[in-house]
Amino acid sequence: MYMNSPPSLRFGDILQLSLIVALAATLRIGYLQVATNNGRVAPPFVVQSAAAKAEPVADPEQRGKEPASEFDSLVQNLAENQSFTAVAPLSDKEETTAHAAPGYYWLVAQLSRFQLEVPFVARWVQCGLGALTAGCLFLFARRAFGNWLVGFLAGLLAAFYPFWIVNTAELSDGVLTTFLLALVLLLGTRGSQSGGAVTSLLFGLGLAALAMVRASTLPFGIVGLLWFLYHCKDVRHGWFNAILAILGFANGLAPWAVRNWNAYHEPVPVVSSAYLDLWIGNNADAKGGPLDEAALRKTILPDRLRTLLDQPNQAKRYASLGRDALQEIARDPAATVTRRWQAGMRFVVGDEWFRTQQMSPEMPANPAADAPTWLSANVEYCLQGSLLALLVLGLLGWRWSFAWKSNARLATFAFLWLPLPYILGHADTLSGPRLPWDALLICFSAYALACCVPAVAKSSEQQLRDV
Repeated sequence: MYMNSPPSLRFGDILQLSLIVALAATLRIGYLQVATNNGRVAPPFVVQSAAAKAEPVADPEQRGKEPASEFDSLVQNLAENQSFTAVAPLSDKEETTAHAAPGYYWLVAQLSRFQLEVPFVARWVQCGLGALTAGCLFLFARRAFGNWLVGFLAGLLAAFYPFWIVNTAELSDGVLTTFLLALVLLLGTRGSQSGGAVTSLLFGLGLAALAMVRASTLPFGIVGLLWFLYHCKDVRHGWFNAILAILGFANGLAPWAVRNWNAYHEPVPVVSSAYLDLWIGNNADAKGGPLDEAALRKTILPDRLRTLLDQPNQAKRYASLGRDALQEIARDPAATVTRRWQAGMRFVVGDEWFRTQQMSPEMPANPAADAPTWLSANVEYCLQGSLLALLVLGLLGWRWSFAWKSNARLATFAFLWLPLPYILGHADTLSGPRLPWDALLICFSAYALACCVPAVAKSSEQQLRDV
């Protein structure tokens, strides 16, 4: 029999939670102070994407003097015109787009609408979200594994994790996506154990928000929702909880899906670029990594490219690439399998690592914020060392946590489903696709470390005998 009754929250647990959140906040505040001049300048290191160094143009008088980045265009058009438009891939002009999930851009645009200093405010908001992520993982691991030590170790690892600390200073969706994933894991596990109308509704809304910020999480969202509905049969008023979870998930996605239907006359739940990503990862020259616009166009024959550029409907333009990708897969299945291995390895370490053996490439020198010498000298060591340790401990913890599989199954689903879109398609330049997935590695690593304590290991062995 699996343990479904979580331990009650005691005063000592509240102290541990407060300590973890305070420690995570302190480390992120310190990083913003020493590396970004209190959040006011671009960071010297990035781990999500080399393109993340692009900053929204704060001064309206300066807009238009330099070519706007995609980030600038989307945020500016949302703030000024309430339109999600930009020069999308395989397009020669600005158009109504759905090639990217709108959640993070919309939130940044709201800061711009209120005439706030966008980079400064966004970084400090992400600092708070990063601290709350550590707290959520403490509460989730404590529930999923039924042990305060596992939760405490998960919270500590999340607080100290260097990838998440560095990512705090980037204007990118990594911090927000990771926070939403940690919150969804906590809400889903709590709802499956104890029920609750508010918890169920928030779980559905959280899954929708996660997909709206990062579209690649939608498959996990669907699987996670189905898992939650199955477990609703074991809690009081489970049918009502199931309805609320479905309503939360559907209503969170519905406005954007209706907008896409009106724009493209085709069902596009979140993004139109799924088939585009499939082509990028499966064309004859694919190596498992991303392609810029120039390289992408070179993978397409001139006549075919001209046909695509002449198609005004973005959803149909990208969908037609799906047929090209399937033809390439059928033409050379062996190469397709090789590309999947390449995409999987790049998902873990990033495409940049295969070229330079670095996980955080050097950014242009910024005289306004010179990183301390000790930080510059040790950042790669900390990043690569922490990832190697998490991979080893995380896989061990995943295997050893079999005894708790009922309570931790949502984490297992996330562990398996979050990488899948990138393995089928392509990874990114750096570690952006992997950052939320690291939350699962942290929780399983915490369990592996806790098993060094005889009482925890004995408890797990007892549960295995009871299965």
